[in-house]
Order: sequence, then C-alpha cells, then structure tokens
Amino acid sequence: MSGELETAGLASVGGWLSWKRKHAEIPPGTPCANCATELQGTYCHVCGQEAEDFHKSSWKLLVEAVESLLHLDGRLFSTIPPLVKRPGQLTRDYLDGKRASQVAPFRMFLVILLVAFFTGHLASKAGKHHEPEGGHEAAAGAHGVETRANGMTVTGRDEAIAEIQADPTMSAQEKASAIALANGDFAGFGRSLSDQIAAEKAAQAARGEVNLSEPGDSARVAAFKHWAEARIQAVRDDPERFALILEIWGHRIAILALPVSALMLTLLFAFNRRFFVFDHLIFSMHSLSFQLLLLTVIFLASLLVGGWAWGLVLLMPVHLFMHMKGTYQRSTIGTLARMSALFVLTTVTFSLLAAVWLYLGFNEMAGH
Repeated sequence: MSGELETAGLASVGGWLSWKRKHAEIPPGTPCANCATELQGTYCHVCGQEAEDFHKSSWKLLVEAVESLLHLDGRLFSTIPPLVKRPGQLTRDYLDGKRASQVAPFRMFLVILLVAFFTGHLASKAGKHHEPEGGHEAAAGAHGVETRANGMTVTGRDEAIAEIQADPTMSAQEKASAIALANGDFAGFGRSLSDQIAAEKAAQAARGEVNLSEPGDSARVAAFKHWAEARIQAVRDDPERFALILEIWGHRIAILALPVSALMLTLLFAFNRRFFVFDHLIFSMHSLSFQLLLLTVIFLASLLVGGWAWGLVLLMPVHLFMHMKGTYQRSTIGTLARMSALFVLTTVTFSLLAAVWLYLGFNEMAGH
C-alpha cells in the first residue's frame, strides 16, 4: 500500500553500501561524455560525472552489484561506537564541523528505523508462534499460566497484561483492546475496538443519552454515526487489513518523531542563544538512532531470553543523560531538570501522536 519508509531507508543504505571504485574505467585524457572536459580521475572535476563505461556485459553488471552490496563504508564503524559510548562527543563533533568521518545523521536514523521495524515485526511473529495452543497470552494469564510454551517465565509484557486484567475501572471490551495492543496484535485490537465502540453505543441508547441541544446538531450527529459505523464494520470484516494500515501509518508517524523532538528541545533551550534548531535536530537524530538501535537489540535478544531483554530499556534514560549533558554542556542538575521537562512533554506529545495514528488508521478503513 505504501513503502515510503522502506524506499528512503534502502536509498540510505546505498550510501553505506556503495562500491568505491579505485580507478577510472575511462582512461585519463578522454573527454567527459557530459561536458567534454578531459578526465583526470574517477570523476570529472568540472561536472562531477563518473568516468564510467556504461556499456558492460551482464556478468560484469552482476559482479558490480554483488560487490556493491558487500562493501561497507568505514564511516559506519566510526559512528556507531561513539553513538553508544560517547554520544555527546559525537554530536558536538558534528556540530563543530567534524563530519567527514561520520555517517550522515538522517541517513543513519532512516536505516536504523527500518531495521528496528523489521526486527520488531520478526519478534512479534516469533512471539505469536510460541503462544500456547487455543489462545493468546491474555487467555493464558486468565487461567493463571505463568510460563510460555517454550518454558520461559512471565515477561514484562505478561505482567502488564495481568495489571490490565486486574484493573476494576476497565470494562471487558476496554481490557480486550488494551491487551491486544500490548501484544502487538493489531488485528485483535481492531476487533476489540469495534466491539468496544458498539457496546458503548448500545449502553448509551439503553440509557437514552441522545440529547441534542441545537437543531443543527442532528445532522452532525447523524453524519458522525454514519462515518463511525462504516469504519467499525470495515474493521470487523477485515481486521488484518486494519492491522496492516496501522503498521504503515506507524512508519509514517515515526518520522514525525524527529521534528517533534527538535521542537521540544527548542522550547527547553529557548533562552539559550548558543543553540539553534539545527543543533536540536542533529541531537534528535543521534538520540533517536540510539534508542532505535537499542530497541533492535532488545527485539533480537527477546528471541533468545524472552521478556528479560526488556530490562535493557533502563539504558535509555542513562544514555539520554550522557548525550544531553555532553552535547549541551549543562550541569548535572540542569540536565536532569530538562530531562524531567522533556519526559512530560514527550508523554503528552506522543500520546497525541498515538491518537492521530489510530484515527488515521481507522479513517483509512473507509477505502475497504
């Protein structure tokens, strides 16, 4: 349906996996095919076109394609270790102009985001594969089962599900929706959500809570009911499509994390004229790249040790503290204060983004 993220990520991979030719295929002194300037190396020094002979055999094209895919740009190995160990210094170096040895921040963010989505999808599929027969983890939890089919103990996700089940303020439909979302089961979430909305409508009708204060409200309410009912029915008819739509919109919403993060940092440092929006954007790219890289490690580790891998999320605030303190060169107290404010802003902002994500996915079911 849409592959914007995959396309951008693969295009960025090309920057890392580009084959570096050590010599020109066209002899020096030959006129450039584009501007007729005499070539002096692997590129024309006037127009920049490669000194490459495009009349090649199929075998040579195949060899170059394989060689291109197997070649790794050394900048990757000089960027990832500092991103993990000395993130503040990495960002400061980039902002100070020391950029030749680093992978472009946005390229790195796109590729790691693509890898994180792929490993997350892989871990989700593996988790469903290991569920006990006859139901999801929610059903196992309801019967007091504390181990999976592969013998692992209850994970952090299972504990969250147990808390949802024990919450007396939630209805059965609300619990089903929350549990499906916790499991990453978007199809089940779609079914539960549509059932929840239908139950709420039935309860309101039974209580006679349809009071229209203005004559014009009748048309608006009728239009909204038609809009909602059409999509609820579409979700019921094809929950797998709803799950796919949510996954696609999740990719798109993830890209918004960059400008949103930069905007929040701009507000936090609004009275400090040393830093500009560009600085906050680079910081956000590096920071989010690490968080996604850590998520990728967690997803892969969860395939081996189960939910215990999620203990690694404790590294996120530690890394953010090191990164923010090193980049903005603030005191420990000043950094912690801004981290606290950033946590509040992030909670509110990304809750809104999550609501937008669900709305966009729900609304697109109209094309069913």
